[in-house]
Amino acid sequence: MLIEGSQNDAIQEAWAYCEKMLPLVSRTFALNISQLKGTLYQAVLIGYLLFRMADTIEDAQGLSEEEKVMGLSGLAEAFGDNALPLDWYGRQFRPFFEAVSPETPEGDLLRHGVRVFSCYAALPKPYRQIIGEAIRESAHGMARYQERKKRDAEEIFQLEDWDDLTRYCYYVAGIVGKMLTRLFCLDASLSACREVLSRDEIHFGLALQLTNIVKDYPADIARGWCYLPRSLTDRLGMTPRSILRNPRRQRREIVREMIHKTIPYLDRTYRYISEIPSHAVTIRMFCIIPFILAYHTLVYLHQTQDSKLPRGQVQSLLKRAEVFCRSNAQLKTDYDHILESLR
Repeated sequence: MLIEGSQNDAIQEAWAYCEKMLPLVSRTFALNISQLKGTLYQAVLIGYLLFRMADTIEDAQGLSEEEKVMGLSGLAEAFGDNALPLDWYGRQFRPFFEAVSPETPEGDLLRHGVRVFSCYAALPKPYRQIIGEAIRESAHGMARYQERKKRDAEEIFQLEDWDDLTRYCYYVAGIVGKMLTRLFCLDASLSACREVLSRDEIHFGLALQLTNIVKDYPADIARGWCYLPRSLTDRLGMTPRSILRNPRRQRREIVREMIHKTIPYLDRTYRYISEIPSHAVTIRMFCIIPFILAYHTLVYLHQTQDSKLPRGQVQSLLKRAEVFCRSNAQLKTDYDHILESLR
């Protein structure tokens, strides 16, 4: 792991940078992370940015699969047992900076990643241990998929079946669910909930990742990754190339099939949220916001073939989240009603 930092002016500037970058790399997660307070807020913020840096390396069009494996393995190394000086980051990742445009928030984040690592190093040890283990497991898992893509040697790499897809989603999102539960339960008032929350922590992450895949699969195919399993596209008489040629014509069938597969993970996400005690208001809000945006997005996508909720609907849902935070029953009523047409 990286050496510990100190709360000096440089660290304060680094925290300011991280807070500035969060809404630039994800407006959605900025909404729910901002609900948290204190050290938990700082830890989740830094954890998310570190995962975003891993995603940036994984998605970089200017890197070969071999280079991505090197970058992801190097990121995992930062959270190993041996202490590394903070200037290690610049030496390790400088070759990757040019692969992502500095004009993008992701490129900026990658170039200034040492600031994120500085804030990570300033967190209390229990928070660092949880985040570090999660990033290390995730980065190694993503690297394995890059190695597969390299061996596959196809222009468009496609996952094989549903198990293959859920395994990939575990590495990029299910692990995040595990990390969050462990961070939440550092609070003594929630420690007794850890066992029951652990039943569904992975599914929380999987549900959100599968929702993103349903929304974004045409763009993913265009960059050479088809997360829609071959078992699904074969059954529908499609190929990644045919989807790329006619993305809208085939979208309805794909969306219907993928939503059907995603709903069980959403069901267990509701159960996860319902087990969070009512007194943990900020944590409940943190979980509820992406959950309601996810299932409303899927229904809207199914009805309109448009993956982006209207701004007015998003604002309305954010207000309703405050009501749902106080009542599992009202959240369940909305969830069941919205998804009724899809079951």
